[in-house]
Amino acid sequence: MRRPFNRALHATLSGWLVGMLAVGPAAAQQQHVPLRLMPRTLPTAAGPRVAVVAIPVDASLEGEALALTHWAEQAVARSGRMELVRLTDALDAQGAAARQAKAVEGNAAFKEGAKAYDELDTVKALQSFDKAVKAYEQADLSRAFPLLSRARVMKAATQGVNGENKAAELEMRGVLAVDPRATFNANFFPPESMAFVEKERKAQLEGAQATLNVSTQPAAAQVFVDGTYKGVSPLALTGLTRADHYVTLVAPGYAVTEGRAREGEASFTLAKLLVQQRYAALVERIAKNADDEERDQALQELGALAGVPQVLALLVRGGPGNAPLTVTGLRMDVADGHNLAYAQGQVPRGDAMATGSEALLTGLVAQDAARVDGKPAKHFASGGGVSRKTAGYVLLATGVALLAGGIYFGLESSSKADAFKTAPQGSTRAEDLKSTGKTYALVADIGVLAGLVSAGAGSYLAFYKKGGGSSSSAPASPPAEKAAPAREEKPMKEALPMPPPPPAAKTEPAPKANTTPTPATEPAPANNPPPPVFEPPPTPPPAPPAKKLTRKEREAEARRQREEAARLKREEEQRKKDEEAQRKADEEAKRKADEEAKRKAEEEARRKREEEKKRPKLDEDDLRNY
Repeated sequence: MRRPFNRALHATLSGWLVGMLAVGPAAAQQQHVPLRLMPRTLPTAAGPRVAVVAIPVDASLEGEALALTHWAEQAVARSGRMELVRLTDALDAQGAAARQAKAVEGNAAFKEGAKAYDELDTVKALQSFDKAVKAYEQADLSRAFPLLSRARVMKAATQGVNGENKAAELEMRGVLAVDPRATFNANFFPPESMAFVEKERKAQLEGAQATLNVSTQPAAAQVFVDGTYKGVSPLALTGLTRADHYVTLVAPGYAVTEGRAREGEASFTLAKLLVQQRYAALVERIAKNADDEERDQALQELGALAGVPQVLALLVRGGPGNAPLTVTGLRMDVADGHNLAYAQGQVPRGDAMATGSEALLTGLVAQDAARVDGKPAKHFASGGGVSRKTAGYVLLATGVALLAGGIYFGLESSSKADAFKTAPQGSTRAEDLKSTGKTYALVADIGVLAGLVSAGAGSYLAFYKKGGGSSSSAPASPPAEKAAPAREEKPMKEALPMPPPPPAAKTEPAPKANTTPTPATEPAPANNPPPPVFEPPPTPPPAPPAKKLTRKEREAEARRQREEAARLKREEEQRKKDEEAQRKADEEAKRKADEEAKRKAEEEARRKREEEKKRPKLDEDDLRNY
């Protein structure tokens, strides 16, 4: 009677052990590794879409402008009020869609692999994780690199479960070579694999002494190495591990370029987009007309080309050396040119740009300025400066006055010459008439020449539009006529996180027919000055009546602006303090949770050891009977 009872007891215990071994890995994964298909990024919002463009007014500041673009994009994403659309993706709809499709494909493959791993189908899991790795490598790695790294980690874990230990070690070594701080979960790796990971991690960090020099042609580009922003090309990177790193290059007007590079020299050629020429022409117009209406009209056209309702533009000025940059920033509503935000400030160069530009960029995205009496607000030459057209009218009037003076002194000189002929030769009166006549003639010549030059320059500034991509000499069209193309090109697909521009924006639009009536007297070009015809200068268009503020009102407005700036600064400091306190609280909570989990794991291991000691051992007779 005792043998059958022992046999039944042993069978029950064996079944219980097999069940525990089968359920353990799946339960561990569900408990400790929740599935996350997207990396931790800056917060996003469902507000209006905004594209950022930084334009160097001085051509030598192209690199600083590209760096400032990156930090401005971070400010837009952090604001939580609007959706960031990277200008490179907006100008390259097809390329952005292809990269997004690869990211979606990688997410689906990773999810399928995680499900197969839960079900202990490790062969299928390995195939899915390998597919996810290949898909992520063709996505935008400036954003998808954390997903790629995690997929490779799970691929190594599955290889280890399948008994492919050599392949697993090679994969782990490859992950740590490009991402030494990658996370390996002990629930998926046995103790010997975790020891190998820590040993390899330490070796990679200690040997991170490689140098990589990245250069790009034909333009500078933002450089991302293994998903981390490093700077603007040409760029010398130090402290890298000796491995093939993932390099991503981003420049507006050019396709996103990706490749692998090891220490030494790495040169990349950027491929121009179909809209690159039009984009470059718009940027040139904005840089040449940084303080007048042409700037806002070109920005509206740029927003229509990108298919976004708002554009955050940064005009960068500065001299040689390490002096701070002078930045003029404005956020524009593309539909009617209304300046939703406007600010000027100093921004340091180099590594200090990230923190030094934070206050200026945060102010540009914090809130929207209201329209004035329902009309768009505009901001042009600051500090009492004059616009190009106003300067042209002043020069034209000055030239006419000089011409009139020259004619007057010319007539006086002719009168003195006639009087000299009738005066007795050799007399004092004859000598005085001769000297005065020569002086009047010289003044007349100088006045006529200076008047011609001034009138010609004034005519050019007042009546001729300057800027790339426009050969029309007609006066600038009113803003309402410029806003029409923006409304026509605005509709677009919104299925992707970063919407591409409409297909129609890729082709060069036909130039608008010049329907503006020309004046009765067409001004002559600057290189062919007009004859000295005494006609009154054209009357400038009347400016809209502006309410004059009293001194007390101006002081009150200035005080209100200072108080508002101080309030924003206090709120920003308080926000930073709150974020720091929250971060410390999160770290403390995480530390306590880790300690609690470690304590529970130790108790569970101790309990299992005690149960193993209490469990009866099976002798050889029992096994034979079984």
